[in-house]
Amino acid sequence: MNTLAVDQTAQLRGRLKWGLFFRVVLVSVFLGLLALVDLQSAGERHVVPINLLLLAIIGTYALTILSALLVTRLKRLVAFAYLQVLLDVALTTWVIFVTGGADSPFGFLYSLGVVNAAILLSTPGAVTSAATSSIAYAVLVLALNIGVITHPGYPFSPRPADLEFSIRFAITNLTFYLIAFLATVLVRRLQETERLLTQREGERDRLASLQEALARHIGSALITTDTDGHITSVNQIAEELIGRRAADLTGADIGTVFAQLRQTATGRLQFLQSSSNVQPTEFRHHTEKGRELTVRCSAVVLQDTYRNLIGALYILQDITALRQLEQRLQTEDIERLEEEIGVEEARSQDGLTGNSLAIGQVREFIQKAAKSDATLLITGESGTGKELVARAVHARGARREHPFVTVNCGAIPANLIESELFGHVKGAFTGAVSDRAGLFRMADGGTILLDEIGDLPLPLQVKLLRILQERTFTPVGADNHLSVDVRVMAATNRDLAEEVRARRFREDLFYRLNVLALELPPLRERRQDIPPLVRRFLRQSSDLHGKHVQRLSVAASRRVQLYDYPGNVRELENIIEHGVALCDGETVHEQHLPEYVLTAATDTARGSAAVSNQAPTVQPARTPQEIDNLDENLAAYERRILLRALNEAGGVKKRAAEILGINYRSFRHRLQKYGLGGWSAEPSLTAPEEKQGAPAQK
Repeated sequence: MNTLAVDQTAQLRGRLKWGLFFRVVLVSVFLGLLALVDLQSAGERHVVPINLLLLAIIGTYALTILSALLVTRLKRLVAFAYLQVLLDVALTTWVIFVTGGADSPFGFLYSLGVVNAAILLSTPGAVTSAATSSIAYAVLVLALNIGVITHPGYPFSPRPADLEFSIRFAITNLTFYLIAFLATVLVRRLQETERLLTQREGERDRLASLQEALARHIGSALITTDTDGHITSVNQIAEELIGRRAADLTGADIGTVFAQLRQTATGRLQFLQSSSNVQPTEFRHHTEKGRELTVRCSAVVLQDTYRNLIGALYILQDITALRQLEQRLQTEDIERLEEEIGVEEARSQDGLTGNSLAIGQVREFIQKAAKSDATLLITGESGTGKELVARAVHARGARREHPFVTVNCGAIPANLIESELFGHVKGAFTGAVSDRAGLFRMADGGTILLDEIGDLPLPLQVKLLRILQERTFTPVGADNHLSVDVRVMAATNRDLAEEVRARRFREDLFYRLNVLALELPPLRERRQDIPPLVRRFLRQSSDLHGKHVQRLSVAASRRVQLYDYPGNVRELENIIEHGVALCDGETVHEQHLPEYVLTAATDTARGSAAVSNQAPTVQPARTPQEIDNLDENLAAYERRILLRALNEAGGVKKRAAEILGINYRSFRHRLQKYGLGGWSAEPSLTAPEEKQGAPAQK
């Protein structure tokens, strides 16, 4: 037998018990009425012998008691219930008979029997009771009218079968069925209500069990309060956190337990109710045992079904150990960072910061160039550190004890640059009130760096060529030649070969300068150097602005890592200084970065995704009929491979070199060979250097 059948049987058994009890009550009431009538009619002859009445009542009690005993043992309760319905009809018919037949005032007892049958057996029981009541009543009335069951002492005369009698008889019988219908509808609604109530009670019990289980095992202190802030319940964790029993806490104001949670019904709770995103708060709490705890508290309002405020729930967590662990890890991170900074500073004594392969090659070149006294040409985009490289070469060379002079050829007016470089004598031109040695003589014995050499006017390029060839020059307005012992370095962000082809730069001077040549890689091609550069600039900017900014947030680090840096390292330094200047705490967040960095980083990410989905822009292959020369065939094939690798690498040249399995210098040489040096695409989100070197700061 399934659970549903067991529940239905138990419910029927309970209803039968109540029905039997109701029958005993009715019989007792009827007995009392008979006794009252007997007292009022003293000396008169009774309608029915008292002995017979008492015998009938005793029999009814006996059957009811027997039924009450059987109802707890029988299994076929439905048949037993129908038997009780028939017994109620028989008992009611007997009552009608002894109280006047059709004129009896107890005809309503049939209706009570129908209602009882509906309660016991729903529609089938109500219909059965109505039908048997109608038949029993009709048989009784007809039998009395024709004198079948009367005796000489029966005081009630038969009712004549006139129209009034017929209407009354029909209405009484129809009433049985009407009451059966109404009772059935009412009982069904009551049963549905009972079912829903039972279901809701079950859900409530399950929720209560779940709440109790959660409160016991959630691992957090739970405290509920009413609208006035008085504690209504606490769980075991809350007892342990506070150090007091639940009985002592119930009814107390939560503000007396936790001063930081002091509230009023119109204050704190209304704030919680109106705020959709209330952040957890942290505070210090001193227990009664003298311990100081760090507690995190989250609060939510409690509402009833109609969204009326009924209180609040406070979830408290002891995060003392967590904060201690964070502090210890932060101390370890600082120590580890200091060690890393020490290593970086050791590597950055030449002014270059980074661990990438490109920077390693630059350092190797510096070591070799420092041993030579040859002219050095340093090229690269603006902000890549050309002057740093020149100073590093000078600092490691034999001339390190002598001057290092830097001159920006693009910042000096054309009519003054000759005087600045070579000097002049008194009276050489208007304003020359005294002799001037010039920058070349100031650098005698040391090194001179001609920055932005591509901006040097053509007439001065001739004089510079003479210095490079003969180490002599003539000051402005002088007649004699001067000799200097100086190492010349030049730097430019222009393509001097293109300048020579455009006749804006002397070809012979270009070859004189291009004895030792170094091209510095842009920052976007060595993204793994961004994290150490960021750490270095954070320290510098913090010292400059009197702050203690230590890190970038994850979002800010991603923005910085994705930016393309047309201004290279110098631009990165400015970006970090901008973030430090706007930052109020120890972490630079995304909103502290310049707007153009945020916009450009987003565009870079989108462009990178678009490039990765595009087919390689490779020129169509030419057939052997179109190319009969083997060298041209090989060159076209190699060019297509280079372009395909560049597109697969998202424009990152180092990654493209890795894809092809060749070194970066060879790859760049091949790009220059086929005129692809200016080819570019959006860099991918993760540059290959990030896998080889230090990870990006997070």
